[in-house]
Formats: sequence, structure tokens, C-alpha cells
Amino acid sequence: MMITYTIAMPVPHSHLFHVHITIQRTETGDVQLSLPAWTPGSYMIREFARHVQEFQATDGAGVRLPWHKVRKDSWIVQAGAATHVIVSYKVYAFDLTVRTSHLDGTHGYFNGANVFMYVHDHTREPLILHVDPQPGWQVTTGLTPLPPDPAYPQRASFQAADYDELVDCPVECGTHRLLTFTVDDVPHRIAIWGHGNEDEARLLADTKRIVEVQRALFGSLPYHDYTFILHLTDGRGGGLEHRNSATNMVDRWTFTNQYERYLSLTSHELFHAWNVKRLRPAVLGPFDYQQENYTRLLWLMEGATSYYDELLLVRAGLMSEERYLQKLADKIVQLQQQPGRRLQSLEQSSFDAWIKFYRPDENSINSSISYYLKGALVCWMFDMAIRAQTDGERSFDDVMRYLYQRYPVEGPGIPEEGAVLAAIEAVGGPQKEFRELYEQYVAGVDELDYHAALAVVGLEPRWHYRRPRPDGQPPVWLGINWRQQGERTIVASVRSDGPAYEAGVYAGDELVALDGWRVNEERLNQRLLERRPGDSVRLTLFRGDALIDVVVPLAVAPYDALSLVPVAIPTAAQLRMRAAWLERMV
Repeated sequence: MMITYTIAMPVPHSHLFHVHITIQRTETGDVQLSLPAWTPGSYMIREFARHVQEFQATDGAGVRLPWHKVRKDSWIVQAGAATHVIVSYKVYAFDLTVRTSHLDGTHGYFNGANVFMYVHDHTREPLILHVDPQPGWQVTTGLTPLPPDPAYPQRASFQAADYDELVDCPVECGTHRLLTFTVDDVPHRIAIWGHGNEDEARLLADTKRIVEVQRALFGSLPYHDYTFILHLTDGRGGGLEHRNSATNMVDRWTFTNQYERYLSLTSHELFHAWNVKRLRPAVLGPFDYQQENYTRLLWLMEGATSYYDELLLVRAGLMSEERYLQKLADKIVQLQQQPGRRLQSLEQSSFDAWIKFYRPDENSINSSISYYLKGALVCWMFDMAIRAQTDGERSFDDVMRYLYQRYPVEGPGIPEEGAVLAAIEAVGGPQKEFRELYEQYVAGVDELDYHAALAVVGLEPRWHYRRPRPDGQPPVWLGINWRQQGERTIVASVRSDGPAYEAGVYAGDELVALDGWRVNEERLNQRLLERRPGDSVRLTLFRGDALIDVVVPLAVAPYDALSLVPVAIPTAAQLRMRAAWLERMV
């Protein structure tokens, strides 16, 4: 069977991609097609089929073939003995995120999982993709290009080894700019849609440096070329990894005061070219595109990537050690402000990503944790433990290299049970400490011992308050997170470890007054600085249309800020290991 996809965008302002699938076959009978319900790298069922319209099918002579839908995302064409089956449909694409597709008068961007149906039982076969852009638009993707067709001078054609590769190479069409560089003679390009305050020369040099330092960690580049698709937008952000490309989205004014956001995002998504796209859990490829693909290892896939994305910026000379340590401290604070850390383990967080991480609600802070956040901190703790046990001879770098070599891309992937701990023990030795750390921090919900990890590299934690009381005494707190809705101050969430939770304040309540005096969030915080632990305050709230009072006994606020500072008298080993941890790489 030979399958060819053609995608066109003849009326960009309609936001409709026109898709044709030509199926040449030798067998007879029905043809079943399905559109994925999710896209790799974003673990939530997103129901892409809801954007499909005007489905039809014909044979090679243009005669219509009957068809019917069998599921929300699946169609069956009654093809009979037809040797050519041509399926056509349109896809509405007006959702500008890295995981979806977007077509307007300025560009056409699409992820394959959003627009390309697959033919059942034929996902492992080579495919051809034709892209027919608007006149004057160029086409950029990580797929392998085919020679131009003189009959279609505007068309860009590509080949894919199979459906997984087709889906894993997003396409940018438009008048975007292309910046290029090479590392180890491997071509890289940055396709930039949009304009802002970017400095192209700096962006190009720093992106190249990120590639170089990640190549140095793993020893080689795992791809034959790489494409960064960069969307400059108005406030939106995010990234999504692919096997030899990534789509990154940042605010167009990011490149001055918030430039490290671009660097961190670029580093994170590139690291996935090794970790997730080659080194992967066994269930993450080949994929089941119609339902969830469960794994307990997302904490390693995303956590290790989140650990290294900024650490490697330090090693690349793109972030100072002081700034990195502050960002590490901020991660610790963020986790400690989530009561859900006591309930949900990293393995559980990974497994439940499909229903929790991408679908947060007002209770998420109390019932769950992020496998990105805690995963990064646990990888750091394993790094410190390995360095301590081996006197600095080994590190978590060696664990990543060990796993990368032990589970090659052509293999079945990382087994769910025992493989990561085995790799840590292979690098650091079969120490009881590693197994205990794994049971406590990955499988369990024990509190992380930050002091012990920091001590390895001669640092110690100094907890403090962001808004201390003027008299130096500990401030009080309510345990409420707020959000502004116009001029209204709304309870966004209530922490289960705070006094407001016990007193009966609900998410969704609107703040009106404190002890009879009108306040907003800022005035409330100022007034609370006047109170002491043991005092009570009366919050006046709108709950729906009812005006109510809730009396909240105040408690000592937990620390909400942290600095990581050198110990007074570091040992030579501590200084050596800190230097090796944060050492700039050539």
C-alpha cells in the first residue's frame, strides 16, 4: 500500500486546512481511518476530531464511495475492490498553541496529529507528504525533503519513514525568517514567525551554544538535522518536543529582561531530542493514538529535562551560578507550597498526567504535584547523592548516559519497573541509600531532605519571608491564593494546610472586607502584617449572591522564600564537587 498526504491552505482567513489522503492498494474491502485523540509530548486526550468537517471519499475515477463513522475519531470507507481510495476533509485550525494548529493570513502551522488521519494496519509504512502553501510562502519542517515537482512549482514535498515520523514533524508555512548554524557539521535552523525585540545574532549564537553543551553531555547529536520553530506572540508561551525539531512559543518582548525564559525553554525542548524522543518509556512509541498511553516514568522524562535545562545554561556560560541557585531555591519553595506533595507520589503524578496535570482545578494544589517540578528536584537529589557516594567521580550525567546507551531508540524502551533505579545503582554503586531515596521520593511522599543534598556541594538553606513584619516577628497567613477578575478579588484556591481551609473559606468566594473594612488583595496583605498569631479576623465574602462572614483564626505563616548560601567553612571536597556540578563546559 502507498499512502500520500496532501495539505493545502487555499483560503487562509477561513482557518481551514484542506487535506487529501490518496491510498493506492492491492487488497479489497473496507478502509478504516482515524485521527489521533492526543499528540505525543502532551499527555491529555484533546479530541482533535472535533475540528474535522466535510469528510468524503472517492475512488480513482472520482466516483463517491460510501462511508460511515464508527467512533468519535474513526471513519470506515466502503472501498470494495477500488485500487485507489481518495479521502478528503477539512480541519478547522485557529488555536495558536505548540500542540495544535493555526492558519490565518500570516502563516499556516500544523501538528500532524491534528490534521492527518492514519490508515489502520498501515502505520509502519513509508509515506509522502505534499504541502501546497499560499503563493510566496515557504515551508519549513524536520521531514526529509523530496526533489521539486515541475508540475507543481509552489509545492513542497517530503517523505516520512512511517506515520509516527509524519506526526512528529510539525510544519511552518509562511514568510518566516530562517537563521542557520551548524554543530559537528549537522545543520540547524531557526524558523521565526512574528517580530518583537529579538536580537537575531545573539539568539543564533546562544542557541548554538545550547546545542553544543547538550551534545557535550551525551557525546554526539542524535539527529541528521534540527529545526527550531519559534513563534513570537502576545503573552502566550510553551514548547513541544519532536524527534528532530521543536516548536517554542514566547512573548514577543521576551528578549530583554526575560531572555532567560527563551534560553530555558529552548534548552528544555532540545534536551528532549535525547530524553523522550530516543530514551523513552516502553509505552511511548509506537503510540496508541486513540487512547491514553500510561507510564510511571514521566518524572524522569520531564523531571530530568527540567533539571538539566537550566543547569546546562550555567555550564554553557549563559546563566550565572548565583542566578541558577536562586532559581533552584524558587523550585524548592514552589514545591513546599503545595500540600499535595504529601498525597501524590512522582510515580502517581506521572501515571495520572492524563487526568490531573493538564486539567488543574482549584483543588490541584492540595491533591497533586507536578512531575516536572518535583521530578527536577529529585533528579538533583540523586545527582548530589551519587557525587557524595563516589567522591565526585560520578554524577547523574552518567545515569543519563547509561540509560541512553542501555535503551537505544530502536529498542523497546525503558521498562516501567526497576530500570531507573538499576541505572542509578550501576553508576553510583548498589548503595542502600539510593534504594531508600527512590522509595521515599519517587514511589513515596516523604519530605525531601534539602539540607543533606545542599551539604554535598557546600551550601545550606536560609529560609525567610518575602514580606516580613516590620517588628521582625513572624507574619500570619490565611492560606489563600487569589486571582483578580476585573476589579473583583476572587479566591483561586485554599491551601489545605492553612487556617482559611479549616474555617470554611471556599474557592470562588469574592473578597469584600476585612473586619468590616473594604479590602482587595494588596490591602488585605498590608492589614495582616498588623496581626499576630492567635488573632482572629472576620472576612466578608460573596459566595454566589449571598453575603457571608467567615471568622478565621490566624496562624504563623510558613516561610515563603529561600536562599542557598555557602556554608561558613566548606571542605575541599565540597568546593571540588560544587565546581564540577556547575563547571562551564568547553
